[in-house]
Amino acid sequence: MRTLIGSMLAALSVVSGALGAEDPRQKAKPVIDKTIAYLRAQQDEKTGGWAVPKEGPAYPAITALVLNGMLMEPGVTVDDPAVKKGVAYVLKYRQADGGIYDKILPSYNTSICLSMLARVGTPEAKAAIKPAQDFLKSLQFGDEALTEGPLAGETARVGKDHPFYGGVGYGRTGRPDLSNLSFFLQAMADSGLSEKDPSIERALVFLKRTQMLGSVNDMPFAQGSTQGGFIYSNSSGKDNVGKGQSYGGEVAESLSGPPGTVAMVALSPGADGKKRTLKPDEVKSRVQKAMEADKAVASAAAAIIVLVGPGNGEASSQFEIRTSLQAADALATVVAKALEEGGKPAAVVNAKTVAAWQGVSRLRSYGSMSYAGFKSLIYAKLPRNDERVLAAYNWIKRNYTLAENPGVGKDGVYYYYLTFARAMDAWGDPLVDVVKPDGSEESREWATDLIDALAKMQNADGSFKSIDDRWMENNPVLISAYSLLALEHAAK
Repeated sequence: MRTLIGSMLAALSVVSGALGAEDPRQKAKPVIDKTIAYLRAQQDEKTGGWAVPKEGPAYPAITALVLNGMLMEPGVTVDDPAVKKGVAYVLKYRQADGGIYDKILPSYNTSICLSMLARVGTPEAKAAIKPAQDFLKSLQFGDEALTEGPLAGETARVGKDHPFYGGVGYGRTGRPDLSNLSFFLQAMADSGLSEKDPSIERALVFLKRTQMLGSVNDMPFAQGSTQGGFIYSNSSGKDNVGKGQSYGGEVAESLSGPPGTVAMVALSPGADGKKRTLKPDEVKSRVQKAMEADKAVASAAAAIIVLVGPGNGEASSQFEIRTSLQAADALATVVAKALEEGGKPAAVVNAKTVAAWQGVSRLRSYGSMSYAGFKSLIYAKLPRNDERVLAAYNWIKRNYTLAENPGVGKDGVYYYYLTFARAMDAWGDPLVDVVKPDGSEESREWATDLIDALAKMQNADGSFKSIDDRWMENNPVLISAYSLLALEHAAK
């Protein structure tokens, strides 16, 4: 009886707390209204599209992102003149093969356009859905992939044992990636495709091979990993099949051994003000030589681990250097000396002693891809207690933040906000029990945190501050469309 009463009181406490909290819809409404007003002003009067290039291939996906966000707002319908013109612009790019694109990025554009058209409901939009679904399926690596025509090079027929199986890519890289597969699965879920469709079953194979979880991922780069989050791809290119790629760089797992020291390195910009990057082998060589030349630290020069930070997987402006040396100040000094340029300081180095410095270097799971993977597992209707789902959610609990795209900093932060919002909305819980570095937990209202973060980044005209130019995030329409969609999912 006491247990029952206690449970009832706890439930009442949660309800009363929720009632006292500010409603996400009311909190987001001013930000949403300003965003929609800005986007309306950016619509191209001649074509009805958004971010329409003066020349060259168009990106109907950007217009579809804007429309998708607008149509999620109560009161905005397909009869809205701006929406009507925008939908007509997107449908103009319907191709005979069922795709919706203009010469380039057929899977990316078609997936995003399909998600939008699923909200429209007009006869023209409905007529485009099944052909678009079939077209996207033909671009999926697997036993039913497209093998003829101008887009045959976008995909390939491969067996289930091939790393590419079940994935979808941009086409230009010759290999699939989780970002494109995430948009693919978003489109299929939005347009009502059953989770039992063979294309979803194939997608689950690729998903497990991009999750850093050794118990389910059969790729060598994930062996023994317990991170639970996701990376960008299980192959860094068509010529590097099975060599995974993460824009989050590397992390040391399975730490062991005696105490040592870790130095966190951030390279200073070059003389031209641009970000300076180095390859990990060069960093290791320079640091080892500097240590060997310094009698105080020479004994530790033979054993050194260099982990690359965020970047393209091959070079970065950030590194983590691990050694058996147990003197943080000495390591910081020698590393800074090793990375000088022209005899002048060229890096910021912070070092600390650690209980165990040795570990296995593995690709680092990072924010946008981990939420994209988590969301994809939910859309595939996996049980909430499935090992893959639990591992991904535990990664989210341990790495929860709205201050950045965890693992890659400010790169792709608006894309991160979109995948974060869609994933948490699909999960369905308003609270996240965040695990702090000290092991304690704190319940966070993810929607409130997201709305607050985006409100701070909104400009007076309703657009959003461009933080970085990576992945087209210097395009104000694109990042405002990402933001609008994220806000709408938070305000549901």
